[in-house]
Amino acid sequence: MHQSARAADDLVQRTFGPAESNPATNRRMFWLSSIAGAVVILVVYLLVPPAHQSRSVLLTVLVGIGALAFYLRRLDSEHGRLVKEILKEFNDRYDKLGSELLFATAHRGELEKETELKFIRYFNLCAEEWLSWRAGYIDDQVWTAWRNGMKQYSKDPRVMAIWDEEAKTDSYYGFDFRQVTAT
Repeated sequence: MHQSARAADDLVQRTFGPAESNPATNRRMFWLSSIAGAVVILVVYLLVPPAHQSRSVLLTVLVGIGALAFYLRRLDSEHGRLVKEILKEFNDRYDKLGSELLFATAHRGELEKETELKFIRYFNLCAEEWLSWRAGYIDDQVWTAWRNGMKQYSKDPRVMAIWDEEAKTDSYYGFDFRQVTAT
């Protein structure tokens, strides 16, 4: 990133704080913005000379704003359901692997072939979580928690050896377990 762009980002962060997504606040702001937009249009309509006022145009614009607001709210609601489904699926998949992976890393010695295959499934899960986060379906806070979980496995050299072999296949959609867990 260019030096001046980084300085501008730092200034914005110092001024407004870190940019965090808060769905509840976003929903309230959405409705307030819709109402404010309708009020602004109504005020502009009242400021226009009566000879140029058209109630049918005003009504059409206000109904259009309302329809757009409800459409966007429904879209947001469907996005929320999708995110919930994604989180449930990822958590269920991890629950099936988690205790065995933790058990394997707690014990020294070579990992069994079956355990190595479970780590490969775990890497696939991590790659899919990463893709979902990059696509904006997963909040930063959730991704940070998941990445912290990945970091605990990355401390085991046996796990990293499995990853290094898997990384050679280039079949993880651009995901790099080593890079993700290093930050």
